[in-house]
Amino acid sequence: MRTLLDRSLTGLARLALRGFFRRLEIVGQDHLPHDQPTLLVANHFNALLDAVLLMRAIHGLPRFVAKAALWRPPWARPFLWLAGMVPVERRQDGGDPSHNQQMFASCSEHLVNGTPVALFPEGGLAPTPALRPVRTGAARIALAARRAGAQGLAIVPVGLLYEDKVALRSRALVRIGEPIDLDEQLRRAGCEHADPSDQAAVRVVTDEIEGRLRTLAPAYRDEREAAALGLAADIVLQPRDQLPPGEVPLAQREELARQLADAPIDAKERLLDHLARYQLGLSLVGLRDAYLVAPYRVRRLAGLLVAAISKLALVAPFAAVGAIVNALPYWGVHWAGRFVHEPALRASARLLAGVALFPTTWLVVAWLAPWDTWWARAIVVAAAPALGLIAVRALEQIVEVRRTWRGWISLIERSDTLEQLRTERQHLVDLVGATAAPSR
Repeated sequence: MRTLLDRSLTGLARLALRGFFRRLEIVGQDHLPHDQPTLLVANHFNALLDAVLLMRAIHGLPRFVAKAALWRPPWARPFLWLAGMVPVERRQDGGDPSHNQQMFASCSEHLVNGTPVALFPEGGLAPTPALRPVRTGAARIALAARRAGAQGLAIVPVGLLYEDKVALRSRALVRIGEPIDLDEQLRRAGCEHADPSDQAAVRVVTDEIEGRLRTLAPAYRDEREAAALGLAADIVLQPRDQLPPGEVPLAQREELARQLADAPIDAKERLLDHLARYQLGLSLVGLRDAYLVAPYRVRRLAGLLVAAISKLALVAPFAAVGAIVNALPYWGVHWAGRFVHEPALRASARLLAGVALFPTTWLVVAWLAPWDTWWARAIVVAAAPALGLIAVRALEQIVEVRRTWRGWISLIERSDTLEQLRTERQHLVDLVGATAAPSR
């Protein structure tokens, strides 16, 4: 029963993420251990979505350690049980940490049995896209499991990054770091026989976890700095040989943006000031940076339009059905985030609304279908999500072709200002290189 629940929830998470994100990048999956106890530790910026991304990254459902306050509403307890979560008492929630023996025992049992355990060691949601100080809970869980027989335990750090924490169809990045060999870490510190009460061993393991996570998690002053430095990295890394313009991989963009974030404040301010002026120049001519450097040729543009129209003509009937079937739940998901005042919870509200509304809609459509056989209704339920994705991707392609066409028109109509914009762009590229250089 437990295995069936885990697989069902993992499949549901995978389906939900396919609709929620336009693209999900996972880097470092080869770092995940096999056939050994695994404790996953990750930064915590986006509530429930962080947990779902971890599930997708490891292709399974780990046992999440979550604050005991989640169990207070009686209606939430069955769902938490279904997800296999382990409650932990925290002082900031009014709990007594001395009552956490059951939590340590449960985590140790799971790890000894080969079930991964995951937690967010900052102890809560970070208000800014930067890792907060890591607490000692992860180290204590690891030491307790090792003492209980989880030999060869690996602590795997995971960095989570969102292009936009709230928007639908944005992008996300999961970076899995090299695992920490707990036995080796304790041996080097001279703490081979340490237990959870050994403060020196706890501090050694905690510091190692925090150090690894800081190399993987975002590190920005606020959301605006993260967005601005990401945009600067996009401009520098933008490929010039694709039409429509290609998208810079999020992992590559984040690597350069982090180098810029580590630069001195005055250097960053100069960069952001020039970036703002360049973006203002682009907006005045109705152009995006990617289209300023795109390889526009009449023949190439005509080929793009013909290919897009042909492809859309083939999928149009399926996209239309998918749009009709999924329109109401889509708008329900869209508006679900509008009613949540806490920004860190808006994406989670949308994800939960999607998990509730989309399957319900598919079942209702199958029930209303004119076919009486069970297999015909099953086909309707199975086809509905696929048709919905076809509709979304068709709409995204229409938007992409429209932007490409408008970019070409802007280049023609504003040709007198393009040389100045290209000069400013090159200056910005040089400035990014000079700003990032000291931190390399």
